[in-house]
Amino acid sequence: MTRWAFPLKWLLFSLSYLALAFLCLETRDSSSLSSAIWLPAGLTLGILCSSPLSRWPLWLVSAGTLHVLASYLHHRPMDITLVFAVTNLVILCLSAHVWLTLMKGRGIASNLSAMALFISIVLAASALGGMTILFALRMLAYPTVVSHFVSWSISNATGCLAMAPLFMVNQLVINKRVKSQNLLLITGILLITLALFLPDYDYQQNIPTVDFSLYLLFGLVLLSLLFITERRLALLQVIIALIISITTIYNRGPFADSFYSDNNGITASQLYLLAIFISALLVRSGITDLYFLKRQSERQILLMSANFAEQKSYPFRINVTQQKVIWTDVLKMPDALPQAALMTPAQILGRMHPDDRTLFSPWFMGANKTSVRPFTQPVRLILSSSDFCKGHIALLSDHDNNANLYLNGVLTLYQGPLPEPVRQLT
Repeated sequence: MTRWAFPLKWLLFSLSYLALAFLCLETRDSSSLSSAIWLPAGLTLGILCSSPLSRWPLWLVSAGTLHVLASYLHHRPMDITLVFAVTNLVILCLSAHVWLTLMKGRGIASNLSAMALFISIVLAASALGGMTILFALRMLAYPTVVSHFVSWSISNATGCLAMAPLFMVNQLVINKRVKSQNLLLITGILLITLALFLPDYDYQQNIPTVDFSLYLLFGLVLLSLLFITERRLALLQVIIALIISITTIYNRGPFADSFYSDNNGITASQLYLLAIFISALLVRSGITDLYFLKRQSERQILLMSANFAEQKSYPFRINVTQQKVIWTDVLKMPDALPQAALMTPAQILGRMHPDDRTLFSPWFMGANKTSVRPFTQPVRLILSSSDFCKGHIALLSDHDNNANLYLNGVLTLYQGPLPEPVRQLT
């Protein structure tokens, strides 16, 4: 990393935080003292989850200072500002720490499971933060009710989940020829959102039409997940959240106060956004899992075609990041192949002939990679006996949903007459 890269990253974070804070404070509800959505929470959580622990103090001090500055410029009382700023930073630290602790060393292969875990952490931490703010403001003699706890909790949760695609989900390979169609789809969704929430008319006269439009917007967001990348999904979610929140605060759209009693329109808009974000993240994660599963199957077929059809083959995967070996078909493994003694790359390398060990070590350790054409090479292994058993290994690099580097492989053990290329080598 160049000398100026980190200061530039901090500057971009600060400018983005201030911009999002000013936009979100425009959605501030005077009765609950909170904004309808707090997008800076998602930005801060993302930077904490992607930064080493040693740099957390810098990000936290910066986020807290910017929070106080933005609130001061919006003439927010200082005691309320400090309560929200401190509580927000505490629950974001807690969320990031729990998330990183649970993910470290777990090797969760399913992106859907990882996203469900992340959503659960965000919702639980947001509820805890909302409860903390409720009791803190009561101690400061501010008039509060239990419904305010719901608004504060959802404000933080929607802010975190709206920004989650920027750092939680891997990018899928999207055909470059459909990028213009992606932009048209996003533009169409935003135009529908504006047409639904911006006009000021009596929605009660057309309740079935309004309900249909809300479901249509929900469905179009989910449909767009098949065609757009995660960065564009995050952008789409942020813009939709700002449109719905700001129009609702200014008494426009289906969730305007004139159609709800006791200021429940803001809560209804928050729940609508929360439902969109949770559904979009889970569906997108499922699509990502299907994509990786399809790609893994294609690579496995390519690896099998690189081996000799008349010989017995045993597929495996090496998690290079965690240095673990996963044997794909354990039930069909022969007695001569001791799976329990071949659970790490180091154990496999230890059973190889010294010349083969030198050749395969850079591949097993991640130094060498190939993702187009399999790397194939004869190998000599000591299995259950003390003699070397001749075989063949084909390798193809890959990565899983959590950005762990993988090495897909197929081990072929020769039985009967050796294939012609092997006889020439041996």
